[in-house]
Amino acid sequence: MTARKTTASLYSVMTCEGVYPPTMVQLKSEWDGPPWLMGSLLALPVPDPVLFELNPRYPGKLLPMYEGTIPLMSEELLRVLHSAGVANIELYPARIDDPHGGRSLHQYKAFNVVGLVACADMERSEYLEDGDDDMPLMFDSLCIDDAKAHGALLFRLAEAPTALVVHQRIRQAVERQVPGMTFHGPGEWSG
Repeated sequence: MTARKTTASLYSVMTCEGVYPPTMVQLKSEWDGPPWLMGSLLALPVPDPVLFELNPRYPGKLLPMYEGTIPLMSEELLRVLHSAGVANIELYPARIDDPHGGRSLHQYKAFNVVGLVACADMERSEYLEDGDDDMPLMFDSLCIDDAKAHGALLFRLAEAPTALVVHQRIRQAVERQVPGMTFHGPGEWSG
């Protein structure tokens, strides 16, 4: 599909790509449940705490947020989100172990965003059509239809749940207070 002209939007996709050099973490807890990207409340018991381990092949700085099988967010980022009005996140205790330094970090939480919103602007976005209505779309260039988002502050995109979408109010609060977070505006995110 051909992209249309991009216009300003109240919404951005939030990722964490701005910390260098980043350190990586690996999930150590077992999780046989559904992905944490579905936008629904978790119905299965969650390990307490959810265990992660620093990856020694990637020494560097901890990121404020890690996406993965079980997403992880720093308490600093969570405080900013909550103070800006976000209330639709389930939180679970997490621990990051450093196998070489012998320390454990507790300033992160496993998080689940509750809420899927179908608001991709399909006329202006570029995406791959695979013909399977049950599969998330793969976007080359995502644009959000602000009216369909109905003012939501933070949510997963129904058409592509890996996209964590935030309102401009949240983006501004995070940009002011949490280094390393990245925001993709109209036509900038692919995934």
